[in-house]
Amino acid sequence: MKIIFYDINLLNQKKYIGDIIDSFISNNKNTVVILYDEFDEEGFDYFKDKNCEVIQNKSITYNKIKKSLLYLNPELLIVNAQRLSDTAYVSVAKQLGIKTMMIQHGMYVPFLKRESFYLFKKILKTLKYFMYSQVIAKVISQNGITVFKKFTDTFIKGKIYKDAIDFTNQINVDHVFVYGEYWKKYHHDIFGYSFEQQTVIGYHELNKVDAIKSKIFEKTAVCYIAQTLVEDGRFDRVSMELFVKNLEEIAKYKKVYIKLHPRSDRTLYENKNLILLDNDIPNVGIYLGHYSSLIALVGHLQGRTILYEFDEHEIPYYFKEFAKVVRTKESLLEEVNNDISQNNSDKSLIIERYFSKSYSTDRTVALIYEQSEE
Repeated sequence: MKIIFYDINLLNQKKYIGDIIDSFISNNKNTVVILYDEFDEEGFDYFKDKNCEVIQNKSITYNKIKKSLLYLNPELLIVNAQRLSDTAYVSVAKQLGIKTMMIQHGMYVPFLKRESFYLFKKILKTLKYFMYSQVIAKVISQNGITVFKKFTDTFIKGKIYKDAIDFTNQINVDHVFVYGEYWKKYHHDIFGYSFEQQTVIGYHELNKVDAIKSKIFEKTAVCYIAQTLVEDGRFDRVSMELFVKNLEEIAKYKKVYIKLHPRSDRTLYENKNLILLDNDIPNVGIYLGHYSSLIALVGHLQGRTILYEFDEHEIPYYFKEFAKVVRTKESLLEEVNNDISQNNSDKSLIIERYFSKSYSTDRTVALIYEQSEE
């Protein structure tokens, strides 16, 4: 089987579904193509010596994407999200009769607040969004400006996706693999997928729980789970820098780790007596964050979970069920200094409702094969 894995950023292919891609590559009956827009050295180094093609897309037009898919002639296209870029490729693939699937790779909320004038500050990204919307418009034979406005209504203004996008049947993938039963309802209510179009595979990050627990427990240390709030235009840099000063304050008397996101702007945290981690998650007494999907992972660990809620960035209720939520510097510092424990078994049971521990690479790959034959 010939399979294309597409993501806008090459690093995402390694970070989120590298195990799945490797499994398909290891079967010499498969031909695997890694397709991406944005180059990343770490991602390229990971795939360059493997038995697969790694291709960068440098032109965003309907004709280019269609020509590329016709030339590569895959039986299956797999994406990691429902962004405009993914949707453009999916819509053309569907038009060509190519099977399409999506693997959930993070925690979604219906609307992520964007900083004022985000589209103007990120003019190149906005131009890409517009170009991808024109690809979709060509597929569905609608006016390009109208289609761009509909996507703006959902991604920028917060309108529910399936209400803003009245052509989901032409652009949604054929099948979605999700973290848990909760996310089946989410994809149904937000994106318009039927329950029959979805399969629970579990949350892959939970496979790291035992390895993290085996590390030395640093009871007095803190680990902050970074998100790309500034990088994605969801929070202004000045406000984030003020929050990071709280971490600097804590670092005066406790060891503070920063678990970076793959796309984190390191300058937010460098030269501040903070220990930056690209991949590892330490076994510590306190985990601090906002609403990253990794909160589901650290929630299974011995340490307490504290979530800092910014204005207009409401933390999902399923994280609030097991974590302590704070909203001010004073309450954060007070909570960090509290020497209390949480009931880990209760935490794990709550998390399981939303993020299943059933993930297995072999099972996921088998399910993909199964769905590709239907």
